Amino acid sequence: MSMTQIAFLRKADIPSNRQIQDTIQKLGYDFKILTGLDKLIDQDGLECSINLHQTYIETYIDFADNAIADHEADWLKPDITHQDIAISFVWGADFAAGACIGLISLALTDLSNALIYYMDEQMKYTREMLLADTTQFLAELNKQSSESVRLKEIAKTHKENTYTKNTSWDKMKSIFK
Repeated sequence: MSMTQIAFLRKADIPSNRQIQDTIQKLGYDFKILTGLDKLIDQDGLECSINLHQTYIETYIDFADNAIADHEADWLKPDITHQDIAISFVWGADFAAGACIGLISLALTDLSNALIYYMDEQMKYTREMLLADTTQFLAELNKQSSESVRLKEIAKTHKENTYTKNTSWDKMKSIFK
């Protein structure tokens, strides 16, 4: 299952990836865009990281009217008045991607007065909602990381115990041969 969030803004106001990264870092987040800092968001997607967790985000650029038609989103037409471009962010079940998209959307709001919509729920985001969702994504990412470390430790302990048992068993077998 994929999720789609769209930023509607004026083409003339699209910031560079470096401006987006700098804005997010000034908010105190460990966020990096890993390639193409001097270009604008484009169809090539974005490789980025949050708290050292790397992810990839699909991005699509289209005229605002086309994006509205493609998503059968007539419900947001009254809001889209001066915005001529739509940047769509598409991701799956990846908490790092969700956090990065939230932060990028926040930067687009701050830098370009972008209007942000989560298309799957027909929901318009406010700046506060973006911050709250990003906080939730980061909390889930931290839980996921902690669980992953715990499972690796269990697997390592199990492997060590199995190795010790096999070694002891092998010693016993050699005594009774």
